[in-house]
This record gives sequence, structure tokens and C-alpha cells, in this order.
Amino acid sequence: MGNESKLILTRPDPPSQAHPGGSSLDSKDCRIAVLALALGGATACGSDINTDWPRPSEPRDISLYDLVSGPIDRSSALNVVSGRSRGFPTAIRVDAIETWDVAFAVLDGEPVWLPRGFFEGFEPSSGVLETDRDFDALTEAPEDRELYEAEDPVPMREGYTYLIRSRSDPALSLPCRIYAKVRVDTILEDPARVDFVILWNPNCDNRNLTPSPSE
Repeated sequence: MGNESKLILTRPDPPSQAHPGGSSLDSKDCRIAVLALALGGATACGSDINTDWPRPSEPRDISLYDLVSGPIDRSSALNVVSGRSRGFPTAIRVDAIETWDVAFAVLDGEPVWLPRGFFEGFEPSSGVLETDRDFDALTEAPEDRELYEAEDPVPMREGYTYLIRSRSDPALSLPCRIYAKVRVDTILEDPARVDFVILWNPNCDNRNLTPSPSE
């Protein structure tokens, strides 16, 4: 049985301190308070963990709204783990559930990806990597976890392709991460929203990001 948790989201004022690397982003100005009601450990045995699930044949369209100042009832985070086996990556609200991997926010006027490790109370268990590759030409995610930013904001730019390394699936007793590639298509304002496409591999720790051949 998995953990059931409730997140209480406190929205920050836009950060004003300079980021150590020269950016104006303060990687710890957003605060999330977590009220965890643990009803049992995540020890479910994955009977399908060794199944070779078919990869999706085409990307999926997803939109996220700004976590800081966007509508509170709109999704601002992406759950990549939900794409395991027969599932799909999903857009969710971070104030409603903690099963997410990256969030979208506008900090000091700059749209960014926020990995889980950016927030207090969350381990740096997911990561984002900006690439200079074309979405279709990017066929495999790198294995080295050090390449993925796990704590600081990652600037988001239209037309760029990003790789996401998910947190380990909490529903399984063995480590299992899902890899995905994302192409940012549009970044809109008022309210701030990002539209992107995502292609993922539904198999544990499989870094192949080519679409499944169409039948």
C-alpha cells in the first residue's frame, strides 16, 4: 500500500535575491509545507516490472500553469512516473497531491522548470536536463544522473528539448525511474502557461526515447 499525503502549498512572493550562479533566481524562496499521513510503506511488489511495455507511437500534448501566480485550481506540475506500464504522464496540482516530478513557474519574469529538490521537505529525486538536440533526433537519455539538475531552476525556452529523469516509482519495492523528453512549444502570459509535447518510455530505467513504430 502506498503513502497517502496531503500537501499544503504556500505561494511565495517572486524571489529577488541573486542566484549564486549569476541568475536572479533564489532556489529556496518557494516553500511547500508537507503534512504527511503515512498509512503504510510503499512496498508493493511490481509484478509487471519486467514486462516490456510498448513505447508510445507519438508524443502527448500537456499544458501547465505558473505555480507562483497562476490559477490555484490549475495544474502546475508534471507526473512522469504515471507513464509507467500502460499509463500516461499527467498534469497535476502540487497542493492536492505530492506524486509529481517537475513543476513550472515564472521566477523574476523567467519561466523555469523546478525539480522536486528545489522545494523544502523534498529529496532531490527527479532531474531536468536542457539539450541542444532536436526533439525527433534525440533518441536516448543519458544514464549519468549528475547531468540532470535536481535542485536549482532550469530556464525554459520555446523550441528547446529537455530530458526528465523521474523520481523512483513509490508504488514499487525496487527502484524504477521513467525517462521522458519534452519539447516546449509555447510559453504564454496572463496567466502564464507552457504548452509542450512529451514522449516517454513506460519501462523502468529504459532510456530509449524513440517512438514505437506505427502499425
